Amino acid sequence: MDSHVPEDPRLGQLRDLILQLLPEEARASLSTQAGDSLDQAIAGFALIAEELVACRAEAEVSKLHLDEHLGMIVDLISFKYERRVPVSDAGTLFDAFGAGLNMLAEELATSTVSRDHVNNIIESMNDLLIVIDGDALIQTVNQSACDLVGLPREELLSQPIDALFEGLSASDLIELGGVRDQERSCRIKGGKSVTVSFSAAVMHDKRGVPEGIVCVARDLTCAKRSEEERFRLGEAVQRQAIILEELSTPLIPITDEILVMPLIGTVDEQRSAQLLDVLLQGVIARRTRVAIIDITGIKAMEAAGIEGILQAVKAVRLVGAEVALTGIRPEVARLLVAQGHDLGAIRTFGSLQNGIVDAMKRVRGAASR
Repeated sequence: MDSHVPEDPRLGQLRDLILQLLPEEARASLSTQAGDSLDQAIAGFALIAEELVACRAEAEVSKLHLDEHLGMIVDLISFKYERRVPVSDAGTLFDAFGAGLNMLAEELATSTVSRDHVNNIIESMNDLLIVIDGDALIQTVNQSACDLVGLPREELLSQPIDALFEGLSASDLIELGGVRDQERSCRIKGGKSVTVSFSAAVMHDKRGVPEGIVCVARDLTCAKRSEEERFRLGEAVQRQAIILEELSTPLIPITDEILVMPLIGTVDEQRSAQLLDVLLQGVIARRTRVAIIDITGIKAMEAAGIEGILQAVKAVRLVGAEVALTGIRPEVARLLVAQGHDLGAIRTFGSLQNGIVDAMKRVRGAASR
């Protein structure tokens, strides 16, 4: 610049403003630099431009690191543990943060089940599984729920839970802390319903605030059908048992005053008690004078059975009727003797025919007196 031309005072002001923007060391170096105010201002601008370029490059690198770290955080909360962020030897804050995220991913990958694994467990359940939020809207359903209700997944999501379970209240479930094995009606496609066993558990966040409810239901249709079939079968068996009991201890009236009870099969303690009841009721109801117990058809007789027959004889005699035993085979006679039973007071016959003839004689004899 021509030394004879006075310097524009604005150049000095511009130089002073630039000096204020520079670090102290750069400001001191520029103040001693040769040249006029314009030269010093240009040099200052060059230093500022260099600093801005360096800051811009650093900002781009920081943005890249930040995007990488945020992407990994999203993966971690989505149960994806494969991604790793690059870590340099510079030892920056991003390097330290990245190293920590990589270590966390390694730990979670070895100690936490993956989201796919959790989904596989949910989808493989035979029971209906539904997760609802605090507003009682369906957020998650498994395939068993779709199969039971007969609707696709997209039609069930975001629907209120009482669309499936009438009268079900999320607030009531939260207040109760859940329910277990509660029998409920579940609506299915076509306006029909099925009976299910319903259970629910409340999910809480780390602060203990309810954030959702897990509902599980099991179709009871087959169980109900089996229960009804078992009930009907039990009734049939009971009716058959009554019929068999009646057939196993029949009472055959020979005359108005003579009654025969033929025994067939095996006489044990239970059956001997039964024949006692049947015989006593028959004798009292018909006002029988002679009761004949025929044991011709008995294949086997236990000691308790013999004792039961003898008790029946004594009981019938106590109500005023006479008793006769017919069909006594030699082996039965030997068993009675071996057990020390005294049959002296009981009329015994080898055949039922002889017992009936004797009973008729005794009845006629008593009538003629």
